[in-house]
Amino acid sequence: MRDIAFRQQILTTLLLLAITFGLWMAAEPLLATPAKWLAHALLTFWLPQVIETTIFEPGALLVVTKFTEMNGIIRLAIPGEEGLAFRLNTRLVSYGLPFYAALLWGSRIAKPSNTFAWGLFVLWAAMALGLAAMTAKDLMLVIGQPFLATAWVPPSAVIAVSYQFSVLLMPTLAPVLLWVLQLRGSPLWTRLENQLGSTRSKG
Repeated sequence: MRDIAFRQQILTTLLLLAITFGLWMAAEPLLATPAKWLAHALLTFWLPQVIETTIFEPGALLVVTKFTEMNGIIRLAIPGEEGLAFRLNTRLVSYGLPFYAALLWGSRIAKPSNTFAWGLFVLWAAMALGLAAMTAKDLMLVIGQPFLATAWVPPSAVIAVSYQFSVLLMPTLAPVLLWVLQLRGSPLWTRLENQLGSTRSKG
């Protein structure tokens, strides 16, 4: 009997994944907009000497820098010159949204709408950090030392690890960790506690 709740959770989540990923594919430009705003604020505050502005595009964030390239040489742009720009694919950091939605709506928790709204804010913040890490990686590879010598820029090894974590791990780990935290007090959480308590008693 104790396994029924887990089976229901798995089956419901798998069913919802097909729905939530379909919605995400269609509405990703809209769903990622808050993360783009946060990324814009973070980048312009963190790197005012490097970042000129950002431009929102469907499924992407275009980061325009204050550097330009002339005859293979990277230098600061002068007024009237176009700065180097990097197009970031927001889907690389936003695919955790449908995963989180399926996990949460597949669980029987109180006030799921409020819980989901709070969860979205957390994931949007994580996505913004991911976009910042993606920007830092591109700046490191293209601009190089002028960027790495800028104040508050971490070493290249930290940038590389942050980029890999933001693209490969964060979009899947963050939704799961957030879901586990929000699961406390739910029937499924109670069943988990009871099962763990029963296992310890037998041991």
